[in-house]
Amino acid sequence: MKHLYITINPENGVIVKNPNFSKNQIQKIINTKAKWIYTKLKKSKQAFNIRDIYEKEYKVLYLGKKETLHVEHLEEFYRSETKKIVSKEIEKISTDMNLLPTKISFRKTKRRWGSCNHKNELSFTITLAQLPLECIRYIIIHELSHIKHKNHKQEFYETIHSYMPNFKMQEKILKNYSPSLN
Repeated sequence: MKHLYITINPENGVIVKNPNFSKNQIQKIINTKAKWIYTKLKKSKQAFNIRDIYEKEYKVLYLGKKETLHVEHLEEFYRSETKKIVSKEIEKISTDMNLLPTKISFRKTKRRWGSCNHKNELSFTITLAQLPLECIRYIIIHELSHIKHKNHKQEFYETIHSYMPNFKMQEKILKNYSPSLN
């Protein structure tokens, strides 16, 4: 690790990954980033929290809306609904894009909505069903685009734009959500 990284986590607060800085240097850096840290912490606390909505409001966040649904096991509900939605959407979108994944899997994640590896296998978090459908479509298009472009260079974003011109709006909406169940 060559650089100091500051991340904001709604559960754990401010996390500093430090390669070799002294406590004094870290404190100075944190002081210069105080406004940014405060803004990010505030925003992370305002983001939807699946578990809180379920336990405090007795509702389930489903396709971007708080719904009154009888759900016994939250994780199983999201896993099942996400698989249904993503399978249906990926069939249409991958055909339109002419980009076919070699495998699709679902797992519980805390930070990532999806990923694409060098074998063109796509993986999605089990909580995608909480998102508005357009955000789910954006994540699918994003990951399918990685089959063609293994980076985030201009061509990658041009591919996304050609299938979803309003993808920047979807990225903004996604900031109100977290892949984590907690």
